[in-house]
Amino acid sequence: MQAAVHQLLVGVGEDPEREGLVDTPRRVAKAWLDMTRGYRQECNSAFGTALFHEPIVAAGSDGLVVVRDITFAALSEHSLLPFHGRAHIAYVPADGVVLGLSKLARVTKCLAARLQTQAQFTERLVGEVQAAVGSRGVAAVVQALHLGAGPAPTAQLSSAASGCFTQPGSGHLAEFLALLRMSGRSTPTAADFCHGAGAGAALEQQQSGGLGGDAAGDIAAAPVASSSMVAATQQLLQGVGEDPARKGLKGGAARYASWLLSATAGYRMQPPGCCRGAACAGGCSGSSSPVAASELGPPTPDEHSPDPSDASSDDMSAEMPFILGMREVEGTPASGAGGLAAGQPLQQQHEQHAQWPQQDGLQAFATHFSSQCEHHLLPFYGTLRLAYLPGGAGSASAACDPACLRRQLGRIVEMFARRLQVQERLTHQVADAAMSALGARAVLVAVESAHMCMVARGVEKHASTTLTTAARGEWEADAAARAAALEALVDPAQHALR
Repeated sequence: MQAAVHQLLVGVGEDPEREGLVDTPRRVAKAWLDMTRGYRQECNSAFGTALFHEPIVAAGSDGLVVVRDITFAALSEHSLLPFHGRAHIAYVPADGVVLGLSKLARVTKCLAARLQTQAQFTERLVGEVQAAVGSRGVAAVVQALHLGAGPAPTAQLSSAASGCFTQPGSGHLAEFLALLRMSGRSTPTAADFCHGAGAGAALEQQQSGGLGGDAAGDIAAAPVASSSMVAATQQLLQGVGEDPARKGLKGGAARYASWLLSATAGYRMQPPGCCRGAACAGGCSGSSSPVAASELGPPTPDEHSPDPSDASSDDMSAEMPFILGMREVEGTPASGAGGLAAGQPLQQQHEQHAQWPQQDGLQAFATHFSSQCEHHLLPFYGTLRLAYLPGGAGSASAACDPACLRRQLGRIVEMFARRLQVQERLTHQVADAAMSALGARAVLVAVESAHMCMVARGVEKHASTTLTTAARGEWEADAAARAAALEALVDPAQHALR
């Protein structure tokens, strides 16, 4: 497995011997084994002997038992990339037999740790609980974020049911959905529950390609990986005990290798050129080294891809709190890639703190991004916010059209994000490049992201996010001015590029 990772690093043009990558083959192999540990575990043993008879339950009404918000992470068998989220499980006890509640979490974690689709995971979860508990029926709703070609994840909702929950007009199912809505969770309709294979098959078709939304188009646009990269990915699959030729995984190695090439396209991108005055009329006709459209890689999620920052999925905020900061201001057109238009104002959340000095001319920019951890070859994604003070009359920050500045900043972020990275380095690289491209007096970059190496493996801390900052120019040595700039990023609608 380590030799396979070494080959992937060479395939994307990296030096496996450089500092930061020397131990990556070992780390990646260990991470893959951890993320697929479910193959080597007996999930039904997770229930143990924790079945208890409660006479009052047997004598009473057939009430529900619901356990909500069980966090999990899994690997998509189509893309070989993580998806993660929360599962909500309900069952109706039979003859007063109830299950120790922690066991539902244990079996969820065990079933998740393998290559599969979200629909398969949901159905297996229902089947395993039904078989172990012998209840009158089991239902599950799974909310997950899927990582793919774009800078923002896509949200998907799946459901499955058995027994009394599948009966036409089931009151138990309506009760379960009402209990989820009561606590603000997103829910499918009763018709969405798969009675048999219908809904599950529909979701699997949607997930085909593993990138959510328009997966087929994304794959078609992705670069073609070399046969050695595809073979290396197949070795990884074999190393965790999988068969790369089985129906669900067929083509997965090629898709993953192509994704990895696309996700590291930043190595082959050139810095955007500066526009000046009349040459810049909302376009980049004055750009000295434009980035070709083909270099920007696969299309990113657009209006047909559900945005996890959407109000309909607010309940995912407990897992990814930073996403709530990325809602668009109502009425602002989306012109950039991802769920938030690059450089458009973020939702106002806080009032400016009066104690911080005001800085005339301060401008703010924000965008979604996705990058790849160079230690585990797993994505990390989130938001990058940038504030700057324009330079003199001859600088790009003073002379360029705001739309052009947004494009330049968006390309800078993409150029450094689309490579093997650590978040700290990414933050400083963007700050340096923005300072140079804008000719600004000061630049501040703040990055907030969720790392799949902390979610899909090891400690599995779903609610954890990492924040890093870098300042240049006048803000580098002035703590009070930096604090004022950070406040502008908290409430950037006051300062957004327009």
